[in-house]
Amino acid sequence: MIRAVFPTPVRNYATIALSAYQSVQGPVLREYRDGRVMIDTGSGPLTGLPLNRPPRAPSWMPILGLAF
Repeated sequence: MIRAVFPTPVRNYATIALSAYQSVQGPVLREYRDGRVMIDTGSGPLTGLPLNRPPRAPSWMPILGLAF
């Protein structure tokens, strides 16, 4: 029997800063490779860098087996 496995959408919440004094929070609609996320604010989608997630390493970053 062959089962198809489909990716489930990520429905985490993220917070994006609009300014030094304002931020918006909502469910994540899309995650970009550069670390930005698109969230649903209720009045429309917004895209920005999330405040409550650590930044990911870029996909182009080489993996080196060097010990420091």
